[in-house]
Amino acid sequence: MKKNLLLLFICVFLVSCQQSTDQDTTMDSNIESEVAFFPDIEMGLTLKEALEMAHKEALKWNKEAMLYSGTSVDKDKVPTGMDGRRKNWNIEFGIPGKTDFYLVTIRDGKVLDKVHVPNEMDAMPKNQFISKVEDFKYDTPELLKVALKTTKIYPGDTFAKGYNFGFTKHLKKNVPIVQVIGWDKAKKNMIYLMFNAVTGKLEDNLEREQYKN
Repeated sequence: MKKNLLLLFICVFLVSCQQSTDQDTTMDSNIESEVAFFPDIEMGLTLKEALEMAHKEALKWNKEAMLYSGTSVDKDKVPTGMDGRRKNWNIEFGIPGKTDFYLVTIRDGKVLDKVHVPNEMDAMPKNQFISKVEDFKYDTPELLKVALKTTKIYPGDTFAKGYNFGFTKHLKKNVPIVQVIGWDKAKKNMIYLMFNAVTGKLEDNLEREQYKN
């Protein structure tokens, strides 16, 4: 079940990256290092900040809305995420026992759009959702630092640029999971690090060849 959820997340993340890829697929090799020293934090949000913003909107739609999953979105023309922040996010919600799907889209650090799609999800019990943002004791800036100290992970340059992030639920342990996403040194394989959002412990990691099904 855990592997199935992870593979589902990877598919969603890759689709969001592919949809956001435009003609700006070539860039100066120095951009990456420049961004690392001068991160764009004015509009960038940590995962928890994005969740708080999106959750407020979801509760306006339905007071029973709960967090389901989400990822940062690769719309920036240069690599970002070097400080654990991204400007663009897609955050998904559902309602336990119902099939409603609710998506909050964040662009440039602000809510851009909200979409409710009836009958989009399977009806799932409450334990498959995350009830509140406060369940996340660790956030992306600190977990990225842990990832860089303990693993060999590098920022993307033309696809899934910089470092990306996401979240899901670890059903067996009943805790939220924070994903830190980067690349191997050769930029051939994407690396997914799965951190326990309550303890900060690395629960799992997966290295996957780009575009491989």
